[in-house]
Amino acid sequence: MKVAVLGPVTKDFVEIDGNLSYQIGGIPYYVAEALKALEVEKIVPYVTCGLEDNQWVKNSFTGLEVKCIKAEKTLESHIKYSSNKPDERKHYIKSYSNTIKPKEKLLKELEDFDYVILGPLFHDNIPYELFKKLKHKNLVLGNFGMFTYGEDGKFVRKNPEKMIEILPFIKYLFLDKNEAEFVSGKIAINDIAQFFQNKGLDNIIITEGSKGSHLFISKNYYKISSFKPHKIIDTTGAGDTYLAAFIRAQELFNNPEEQGKFAAMVATMSLEEKGAFNKNLKEVLIRLKS
Repeated sequence: MKVAVLGPVTKDFVEIDGNLSYQIGGIPYYVAEALKALEVEKIVPYVTCGLEDNQWVKNSFTGLEVKCIKAEKTLESHIKYSSNKPDERKHYIKSYSNTIKPKEKLLKELEDFDYVILGPLFHDNIPYELFKKLKHKNLVLGNFGMFTYGEDGKFVRKNPEKMIEILPFIKYLFLDKNEAEFVSGKIAINDIAQFFQNKGLDNIIITEGSKGSHLFISKNYYKISSFKPHKIIDTTGAGDTYLAAFIRAQELFNNPEEQGKFAAMVATMSLEEKGAFNKNLKEVLIRLKS
C-alpha cells in the first residue's frame, strides 16, 4: 500500500491538567506517523508550513520523506483540556494562508499512490479543483476543515456546501457526530448517513469518541464499540489515528466490521501515550485478541 497525506502541519501548544508542552501537530503528522507504525509500504506527507519551519517539520517526522509546500506561515494551535474530560477542549488557533494548489508536478506525483488522504484544517487548504483533478483516485477526507474558518482565534463552522460539493469525489469521509450533524442538518445517525449518501458519497465513518463509531459502507451499517484504554495520557490526534488505521485495515481485513474494530483499537492505544501513535502492527493484533 502506498499512501500520500496532504494538508497543513501545526505548531501545537497542548495543556493537559495544567502541564504545557510544545509539539508538531496537524492531520498529516498524526496520520503519517500512525501509518508508518502500522508498517505501510510507502507514506509521503505533502505538508504546508512556513519556509522558516521546513527543517523542523522534516525532523519531526520519523524516517519519512516529507515534501514541504511553502505557506504564508505555519499554523499555530493552542489546546487545553482535562484528562478527566478529554472530549471537552478549549482550542485557540492562529491561521494563515496554507493552500495546496493543484500544480501539474504534484498531480503527477500523486498518481503513484493507492490512497490520497486529505487533511485540511481550514476551508482554503484544499481547493475544489484539487479534489476534482484527483477524483479517479481513492480519496480519503478526514475532519471538519472544508467548512471551517479561523475567526478571532476560533474555529468557526460555516458554508457546509463547500464539503457537500466535493462528496462525489471522495471514497471515505470521516467526521465526528457533531460535524456530521452540522453539515447534514440531521440528528439521527441513519438520517445523517442517508443525507451524505444522497449527495454522492458511498462511504462515511461517523465517530463519537468513547461512544464508538458508525460505519456506513455502501448500503451496509456497522456499529463499532470503543475499547477502554488502560489509561488516558493524550487524546490529541486520536481521530486522525483512527482514520489512518482504518485505511491500513483495508489490506488486513475483508470485513468492514473487522476494519472498524482494528481502527478503534489503534485509536484507543494512541490515547495511552503522548504524541503520535508508535506501537507496531503485532502489538495491535495481540491486543485485539486479548
